[in-house]
Amino acid sequence: MDLNDYWQENKRFVSGVAGGAVVFLIGYMVVGSFYDSDIRSKRRSIAQRQSDLRQAMFTASDLADAQQENDDLRAAVGELVAATRFEARPEFVLDPSQGAANTQYLRALSRVREDLLTRANRSNLQLDPGLGMPALSPTRQPEIERYLEALDVVETVVDLSIDARAQRIDRILVRLDPALTSRDGLGDVERTRVTFEVTGNSLALTRLLTWTQRPPGGDAGRVLHIDSVELAPSRSKDEEVHLELTLVVARLSEGLLSNDLDEEGA
Repeated sequence: MDLNDYWQENKRFVSGVAGGAVVFLIGYMVVGSFYDSDIRSKRRSIAQRQSDLRQAMFTASDLADAQQENDDLRAAVGELVAATRFEARPEFVLDPSQGAANTQYLRALSRVREDLLTRANRSNLQLDPGLGMPALSPTRQPEIERYLEALDVVETVVDLSIDARAQRIDRILVRLDPALTSRDGLGDVERTRVTFEVTGNSLALTRLLTWTQRPPGGDAGRVLHIDSVELAPSRSKDEEVHLELTLVVARLSEGLLSNDLDEEGA
């Protein structure tokens, strides 16, 4: 079969293939004219990025600056942790060598109640004998630990109230953080709140508030963290003032404490 015969029999197929090739060539030329410059630009950009990646991005000085900034931040967090968390006195911290937890709690409560009621009676301070503690002694160790810390705060504030010559502590209320028994667990900061309702003259209550923030013992004293405070004139006597003071006993999560401990060990 010669070429003429092949053309006669297959001219539609050959024409289609030739037409397709022409269309492809034209499309390639059109696309190239529109995007060739962009493609070259992108290739140059990729080459530049690859060159940059082969070079050091930071110097030893940059690393030293970053390390110093990290150290400063950790130190600042450590200071905040130390200023926030509550440090109970040794007699209000459970000691495994001193017997069962509930026995230690009852022993501490008995000692504090007897001492405070005796001193309050001598100073003519009317005192809520329950001291804000639950009527039924707690049995779970986490609750016992927190009630002991609250008892530490109660003893401290009643001592300050006696020294300030307040007239009455009408009510003491201790509220554990609701998250202690929730399924979601505790957050970064756990808050036990201790509320006092105190009555006295303005000088006595001013002293009491001042001493919670600037303890008479100076460096040996502790600053108590105030959650809320409300002062109002007494309805019964013109010279009396009523104070509702809520203090916070803060416990911090292990994550925050571990940062503080790392700083102390550094």
